[in-house]
Amino acid sequence: MFCTLDAVDLKTKTDNITAFTVLLKEVVKRLSRIQLFQQRKLLTFLVFILISAAFWFVRSMGEVYETEVTYPVQYINFPDNKILLGRVPEQLQLRVRAKGFRILKSKLNLNLIPLKFNVSSFSLNTLGTDTFYVITATVKDILSTELDQITILDISPDTLFFRFTDMAVKKVEVVPVLALNDKFFQKQYMQNGNIAVSPDSIIISGPKTVLEKIDRILTEPIIFTNLSDTVQIQCNLSLISTVTFSQHKVMVSIPVDRFTEVDENLPVVPVNVPDSLNMIAIPGKVTITYNICLSNYNKLTKNPLILQIDYNAVHEKQVNRLTVFLADTPKIISNIRFNPKETEFLITRK
Repeated sequence: MFCTLDAVDLKTKTDNITAFTVLLKEVVKRLSRIQLFQQRKLLTFLVFILISAAFWFVRSMGEVYETEVTYPVQYINFPDNKILLGRVPEQLQLRVRAKGFRILKSKLNLNLIPLKFNVSSFSLNTLGTDTFYVITATVKDILSTELDQITILDISPDTLFFRFTDMAVKKVEVVPVLALNDKFFQKQYMQNGNIAVSPDSIIISGPKTVLEKIDRILTEPIIFTNLSDTVQIQCNLSLISTVTFSQHKVMVSIPVDRFTEVDENLPVVPVNVPDSLNMIAIPGKVTITYNICLSNYNKLTKNPLILQIDYNAVHEKQVNRLTVFLADTPKIISNIRFNPKETEFLITRK
């Protein structure tokens, strides 16, 4: 369906648009003709309005008002050898009486010094063996002395609860945590020996019930990519809630060296065999594969590897194949594999 405009309607719309444009231009033209002294009178009027508003504001800020403000609070001087459990309000809602400037400053949080709540100076009401409480209405006058020219009329919450427990001190070792993955070390490189931590232990303090369950402190995960040389790094300790550390950083040294993979075909030695019996492994030799750093390779010549099977396992587990194991596993070798992992055996009387 189509609608059409005849010539008269079109002309009428065009005339209306033209008339509005002419009117707008006339208004702009008249405004530009305002004389300079009239502009100055307008400016002077506006200045007086601003000065009057400023005087009114200053005068009103000098009046005394009652209002509610939120104030930060700092709890100090807990009972001796006690530590606070749980959380207490970090801010208190105060209904106060003060001059406007002081209230405005509090509302805007301009350089507010936290209200010091001296726990030991107040009478603590007992609620059980380790929980105490304070009725805030009983301490508002004392707290008012902490504030400059502000009187506290009321405090919310009306009751503060404190749960204390015995504080303990303990020395624990620091254990480094490596975020190991396939790319932590560069190819053909590995850790060579124990990781050194300095200091190797720290002093911790906190709730006795919490410290009883802590026997070590871990570092934050140590992350490397393609590590190919010994490295020293400062590490943060993993924090524990409610526990204080004597220090928060330690130095960790990770020894790194190039390694090689070694295959050895060694005889299997039966152990725990009664004197009246003979026992042999079948096969008599097994291939052991392991990784060892090049700097440690010659150390194995002084203490060669010994492969064993245990006679006692025959009766304990009622098996016909025994697992091969090392008599002593040196710390300098890793990624140990046996081929085969188990052997058959033959037992005869002497």
